[in-house]
Amino acid sequence: MVTVLQTASHEEAMSYLALARERFTQSDIARQLQVDARTIRRWEARQSAPPPYIVAALRQLILPLHDLAAGAGDFRFIDLFAGVGGIRRGFQSAGGRCVFTSEWDSYAQKTYTENYPAEHMIAGDITQIDAADIPDHDVLLAGFPCQPFSIAGVSKKNSLGRAHGFADETQGTLFFDVARIIETKRPRAFLLENVKNLMSQ
Repeated sequence: MVTVLQTASHEEAMSYLALARERFTQSDIARQLQVDARTIRRWEARQSAPPPYIVAALRQLILPLHDLAAGAGDFRFIDLFAGVGGIRRGFQSAGGRCVFTSEWDSYAQKTYTENYPAEHMIAGDITQIDAADIPDHDVLLAGFPCQPFSIAGVSKKNSLGRAHGFADETQGTLFFDVARIIETKRPRAFLLENVKNLMSQ
């Protein structure tokens, strides 16, 4: 059995960790702090002590949640297929509060986190997310992939003998995940960003 020397900073870290665990999984927190999930388990089991920097990192993770609970923001929105957060910036500048983000690409996730640090975890594959698990929101934003619909994308897929538009099972059907979320959550408004060629598919 490992005994950990208790310090004020350690106890503060454990306190913030407990608050984070009320909403996030060990894996979510580990990804945000850039450590292994086993490390989080060892901290919770008090088998090892969090390093000093973890207090500030956990505080950044938790405090925005308290702001959200207090009703910060004139309206709540979600950011799907978020990329690095370009669409979000305008809505946030207009007084909105982002309560959920989904982005599949790990490199885009890292940049997004740099642009909007520690506000909430970034969900990955939207096809694996139950719409009921997404927070209530007033506005849905979605910049779903344009490759299956753009003139260049369609031309390329045709030359390769591949399906395009909504028949593209890799990217073209992601629109329908947006539709199921809208149907379940019934936001007051939504903004879908794509190319004009979408209308002819």
